[in-house]
Amino acid sequence: MAPSISAEIRRAGVSAVVAAAAVALLAGCGSGGGDAKASASPSASATSAAPSPDPSATATEQVLAAYRGMWTEQTKIYSSGTFAGSKLEEYAADKALSKVKVAALYYQDNGLVVKGAPVLSPKVTDLSLDTNPKTATVVDCVDSSNFVPENAKTGKKSDLDGANRRHVQTSKAYYGSGKWLIVDSTIDKDSTC
Repeated sequence: MAPSISAEIRRAGVSAVVAAAAVALLAGCGSGGGDAKASASPSASATSAAPSPDPSATATEQVLAAYRGMWTEQTKIYSSGTFAGSKLEEYAADKALSKVKVAALYYQDNGLVVKGAPVLSPKVTDLSLDTNPKTATVVDCVDSSNFVPENAKTGKKSDLDGANRRHVQTSKAYYGSGKWLIVDSTIDKDSTC
């Protein structure tokens, strides 16, 4: 007996469904379907936010930049004998600013200029970000071996500070008007480092 047309259609339909299922299953196992989850993970990780910078590290860098900036301007003033073009007030305020001005006036009044540059190695030893204003302490071993006052006319070296040219300097800083400023700076003439 010959198979009926409806039985043939049913077998063909079942075969088509089985074939479609097999194709779908094979497609799912291929490189496109299996990697969908794997590729989602790295892109999710790549788009996650980068960690915020450490506020203490950022503040420390800014304090040291202010301290070094103060010294850069101080060196220019002492070597030129003038405040013209100085940016000292961008880095120093209060007692620190006054001390630089008094020293510069002393050098000017005595016909001295300071040639060369000091060697600095500052470290922030105390940082208070929870206070108002925020404060910091910088301790430095200032080596002024090549930063010596000399007569502006003759170039003769001055012995103002004696033989020891390496001293501990302690500076105070505070955060105000959107930036760190050095507000006091004291060299311990009796110390060596």
